Amino acid sequence: MKKFLMIAAMMLMSMGAFAQGQFAIGLDGDLAFKSGNTRFGAGVKFQYEFVEDFRAEANFKYYPKKDFNTSWNANLNLEYLIPVMEGFNVYPIVGAGMFGMSWDYSDFHTSYFEADSESTTAFVFHGGAGAEYFVSENIKLYLDFIYQYGKKDGVAMVDNPLLSVGVAYAF
Repeated sequence: MKKFLMIAAMMLMSMGAFAQGQFAIGLDGDLAFKSGNTRFGAGVKFQYEFVEDFRAEANFKYYPKKDFNTSWNANLNLEYLIPVMEGFNVYPIVGAGMFGMSWDYSDFHTSYFEADSESTTAFVFHGGAGAEYFVSENIKLYLDFIYQYGKKDGVAMVDNPLLSVGVAYAF
């Protein structure tokens, strides 16, 4: 009986600890740039502060068709919040994820390409920094800058900086 009460008490305490974290969900505009190949896209992110000043983030970014290809990026990040002043934080970002790209040559009428379409994915690592400013108790603006890198079959598939600007709702 004592063990049961101890387990129940620990479960209740862990639920209380879980409820203390802050969640946020946001939308952003993205710019992936590399010499000669700048891409504009859009993204969505979900953040959870699991320990004071540490948070985990999951995000997804989509880049529409340009030069016969579309791409996407799904990442998991860890961030450490450094308060600079009331309502303003900066943070380093480290993470990993998947990058996917697909090509559609169906509009390009030539026998040069072996197939009308193809796609590939790669595992990516990235690091960078960000800043956020709370314009109200629940609304924040953010700016993230990361550098991402990923190889597939020994060839660098992703090797570029990425800038994200967005707004998030924290609850």
